[in-house]
Amino acid sequence: MNTIHQQEMEQLRVLFRQEAIDRAGDRIRILEVFLDTEEHVTCAELIALLNKKDYDFEPDFVRETLKLLACYGFVQENKFELEESTYEHRHLGYHHDHLICTRCQKIVEFEDDDLEALQLQIASQYGFHMLQHKMEIYGLCSDCINKREPLVSIASAREGEWVQIKEFLGGSGIQNRLASLGIRVGDEVELLTNSGKGPLVLAHNCSRLAVGRGIAKKIMIIPGGKEKGQTPGLRLSRLKEGQKATIVRVGGTSAFRRRLMEMGFLKGTEIQIEKYAPLQDPMELILKGYHISLRVCEASQIVVKKV
Repeated sequence: MNTIHQQEMEQLRVLFRQEAIDRAGDRIRILEVFLDTEEHVTCAELIALLNKKDYDFEPDFVRETLKLLACYGFVQENKFELEESTYEHRHLGYHHDHLICTRCQKIVEFEDDDLEALQLQIASQYGFHMLQHKMEIYGLCSDCINKREPLVSIASAREGEWVQIKEFLGGSGIQNRLASLGIRVGDEVELLTNSGKGPLVLAHNCSRLAVGRGIAKKIMIIPGGKEKGQTPGLRLSRLKEGQKATIVRVGGTSAFRRRLMEMGFLKGTEIQIEKYAPLQDPMELILKGYHISLRVCEASQIVVKKV
């Protein structure tokens, strides 16, 4: 056990004596096993680790001890968008953020000094005194992406993911039904909700569409921007007033892409955000010296790179 962990064990002993906590010795043993792992663990996973050390504590006692350790600041409980809470070490003066894979539930810790400084700067700009913060980035880890088949059904995509429709399975009836909703091969859509049962809700052409799970399984997709070495990139709708960018690609329906190409939205073209309307929609752009208005949902279909 390293020096930091030894110090924390001693601090906990002192606190337990001061507070007259019952079964203090058993709770210290639980903390010791917990500190031996560097992973985020659930209560059930910690119980399994304790069993490997030949400890046979009641599950309710382990759960209560974790809550107590969190209360005293030795354990950090994380309620990510996962099935169960996870617990990690909480060391004084140390902060990190998290990447969470929504498929395999892997949790990756990261630190970025520039990001921390930027968050303080943003808080200061708004006259806000920041006490604490947390950043949780949800997505797919590299292992899960590499395991994916080249084509998958949209029913297996994750919430928040941009995907491109490549083909429809089934006969003309399915194609006609989807065409009546305005969904065609080549379109890019954002998956808003996918609970694993019931309909999926897609953002498409500035509208929300509900698609039954049976039909969703017949819509074959690739992750948006993954074709021909493309990268997902930054959406034009995320830029602020005055910022400039170059166009990487235009998504959306084929009709939408044609309309924007005719307006001059071509790959490599520089574009500037002039201003947003009072309610933030629409947004005014400068493209090749022309002033153009776009709805924010339309701008979200345009991938750009800041300059």
